[in-house]
Amino acid sequence: MGSEGIANTGQHTITPYFTVEGADRLMTFLVAAFDATLVKESRYDDKSIQHARLLIGNSLIMLNESTDEYPANISQMHIYVEDADNAYQLALQLGATTLMEPNNRPHGERMAGIKDPCGNIWWIAMPHL
Repeated sequence: MGSEGIANTGQHTITPYFTVEGADRLMTFLVAAFDATLVKESRYDDKSIQHARLLIGNSLIMLNESTDEYPANISQMHIYVEDADNAYQLALQLGATTLMEPNNRPHGERMAGIKDPCGNIWWIAMPHL
């Protein structure tokens, strides 16, 4: 199926997939910090996340709880928001740690960097005119 066929299913050509220790913690963070909406969720018998899909803006992300077969990894995302300063402060209040305070970047974005509670890196950005 070419990318034209994928577009007809409502999917983007690339969808980020997070494998983390603490998938429930990451889902809670994403909902609170970036207004994510849970689209789909399935769980193992022990109630840990086997597979979840969340929508942030118009982008779908997938995630699961790490296992011996699928170890945790660190992902790095660039996310556009309405207000980078407010999103950065909110993320910190929700348990993220700072990597870079909001500042105006030479490429035309106001940007901040955080590490979420599961160790993933998020570059929070908005256009800077």
